[in-house]
Parts: sequence; structure tokens; C-alpha cells
Amino acid sequence: MPGTDERPRIVDEKIVHDGFATITRFVVEAPWRGRTVRLTRDIHYHGHAAAVLPVDPVRGTGILIRQFRVAPFLDGGDGWLWEVPAGLLDGDQPASCAAREAQEEAGITVENIESLGDSLSSPGIVRECVHLFWGTYKTPPPSPVGGLDHEGEMIEVHELPMQEVGRLADTGAIVDSKSALAVFRLRARRPDLFGE
Repeated sequence: MPGTDERPRIVDEKIVHDGFATITRFVVEAPWRGRTVRLTRDIHYHGHAAAVLPVDPVRGTGILIRQFRVAPFLDGGDGWLWEVPAGLLDGDQPASCAAREAQEEAGITVENIESLGDSLSSPGIVRECVHLFWGTYKTPPPSPVGGLDHEGEMIEVHELPMQEVGRLADTGAIVDSKSALAVFRLRARRPDLFGE
């Protein structure tokens, strides 16, 4: 907290749901301008994650997946989102997780993995830090279908020119925040990969 040595503290916590995600009701007291504010929040936690934007600099291509997501479908869309490969850490280091997810979801081997920083998806209610990366790959995806059947994943694999990857982010066709942010951050650092 700026200007004070006091730190927020957890006063109470109670699990209100324990399934794929855990929802815990936290009561936190935080110092604020000479007084203490008490906040009660139901916080969703399912683990932290990693995501990777695979790029073939030689051919000027990148890999995006289209994955069916229930939540956007419930909000009136068709549920199919453009994304970069991503998944929960499941005990792995973030870069190892990113490489694993590229293999599982797109069937490709990603090398030379570099960080693009972190992203907090919805910090008002969700405890999820997504570690963003980019890396290189050399051979096209072996199949237009990816993902793991036993995880119920419905994934299309798309190899696209990097200019098209940038256009999808610019026009808002990539609405998944981690994926759009990975594209924007990589283009800010390496515009040459996008033909700029």
C-alpha cells in the first residue's frame, strides 16, 4: 500500500464451491486513506496457466486455434474463439507448460520460447495469472484437428500468415484476451515477424 507499512489481511475464508474451479468467499481488510475497508469477495480459482504464440519466421506464418467455449456460447455467440495454445500449469514451469500445450493442442513442437510477460484475465474475481510466451516452430501442423479427447477439447488448428494473425487481433476477431495480448505484445517487440 503506497505510503503505509500496513498490508491487507485475510479475516475469513470459506469454500462455497469445489468443482473444476474452487470458489472461496474471502473477507479481507485493507488499509485505505487512514481507515480500514472490509471487502467480501467470492474468488474463482482453477490454477495458473501458460499460453504460447507459435511463429515460423522463415515462412512468415503463425498458429492459432479455434476452440469451442461454453461461456461465450451462453452469452449469445457461436462459442468458437480464435486463441493461442494454452492450458493450466498442472505443476509444470510456465515455459514447459506452453511447449506442452502447443504439442497437445496444435501438434507442433515449439522451440526458442521467450516470455511476453503475464496477464491477469479478470483480477476482480478470478485468481488466474496467464504466463504469455512466443516461440518458433519449423513444420506445419500435422492435422487440422487438435486437442485431447479425454479433456473434451474441440479444437481446430489454423496456420496463418502473420499479417493475418495481426489483422485478426486488430479487428477484434480475437476476443480472447490472453491471445490478443500475446499478438499485440509480440508485434510491439518484433514487428518484422508481421511483415512490418
